[in-house]
Amino acid sequence: MSIKQAYINILESASVSLATGSASTSYPLYRVYDRDIGKNFRAGSTAKIEIVINQGTAGTVTDRLLIPVGHNLIGMSISLQNSTDGVTYATAYSCTQADTALINTTFATNIKQYWKLAITSPNTVIPQLAEVFLTRDYTWESDPYLYGAGPFENIFNVENEVSVGGQDRFLVHGNAKKQRNYRLVGVDSTQELNILSFNNVYGGAKPFWLFDHSSEWIYGKLVSPLNLKIEDRNIYSFDFNFLEVLP
Repeated sequence: MSIKQAYINILESASVSLATGSASTSYPLYRVYDRDIGKNFRAGSTAKIEIVINQGTAGTVTDRLLIPVGHNLIGMSISLQNSTDGVTYATAYSCTQADTALINTTFATNIKQYWKLAITSPNTVIPQLAEVFLTRDYTWESDPYLYGAGPFENIFNVENEVSVGGQDRFLVHGNAKKQRNYRLVGVDSTQELNILSFNNVYGGAKPFWLFDHSSEWIYGKLVSPLNLKIEDRNIYSFDFNFLEVLP
């Protein structure tokens, strides 16, 4: 078991534009980096689109692409490329997308100023997708001791009203949400600094990706403070109470 987080998206601190193709006025390009996986960017036509990310400097370490469920890229050609000068690009990843599931792929760790995501539709379908996460993994130095961790069961979004006659009425408002609650004890100063760095970026308002103890990538948020404590010299503990964020 190795728990990971992906919480930095390089698009958020870069210039993001369309080098090829256009955006629908009702589904603007900024939606690919607003962290709202319920709102899609949509191309203006079926023509090929190229989303260019210019970080303005040498760039940030990047090793993973995540595009959440909700896209319609099945059957489309996807190419992720990078460049130091914005002219000559090398391919980091390419595929013909097989389904509408989470797109989640790693590639050789790179630090490049420019990245380009090219999507080509072979038919009459106009490409649309919610988020483009170009990120890097943070793997926890110490994983939680799972005995005593949790709860892990789903939380159901159901309203229950009881009539004056004692009859139950149930209203389902949406899908169930996954929760992952971990207690970390005996972690060292490296992990303490890294989890504080994550917390500062997260800031309570930037949902992120978690690779959990069952090897599942989940998009979500923290539902309580880390409660970071010093247990001994250079030994720390913290709580990590995580809840899925749905579209």
